[in-house]
Amino acid sequence: MDHKSIRVTRNPVLENLSFDANSGALDYNGIRYMLIRPETVVEIQRVIEEKFGAEAAHEIFYRSGFRGTSLTAKKLLGSGLSPEKCLEAMFKMGSHLGWGNFKLLKTDRKIGVIEVTISASPFAEAYGPSEQPVCAILCGALAGIFSILKGKDYKCTEIGCVALEHGHCHFILKPITNSP
Repeated sequence: MDHKSIRVTRNPVLENLSFDANSGALDYNGIRYMLIRPETVVEIQRVIEEKFGAEAAHEIFYRSGFRGTSLTAKKLLGSGLSPEKCLEAMFKMGSHLGWGNFKLLKTDRKIGVIEVTISASPFAEAYGPSEQPVCAILCGALAGIFSILKGKDYKCTEIGCVALEHGHCHFILKPITNSP
């Protein structure tokens, strides 16, 4: 997808990103970040798939996504944001960081199932055509967000992916229940 024609008028992350020239550190609201091309992340994923298998790559990227967003969600909740405002902030931040446009499709409060789409996933676009979904890092990121916000563990599955030639990546999250 060609994003060159997109003109950003305002991005709060970029506006509030601080740079320490002495250490080379980038910071956004007290959280350290780094800029990295999606192709670099995808190459790491491909090498793990090649050397250790697709399942290992999925697990590594899922857990990495989970770790990052769960830390941020805890920090935002600790600052006094409600779970609803925290979710809104996390989705906006994901978009402002270039991870795509996050959209909550539906939540079934009775059984806890959540549906989310992400358009313009940089990971799927950099990966290219695939026979399976490739956005494990986004799956883990969503599971991390909702596990913290809901106070129980969630598992995320990607059921549609731009790498599968879908228009967006589509995720289903379900609470993990402990079977007797």
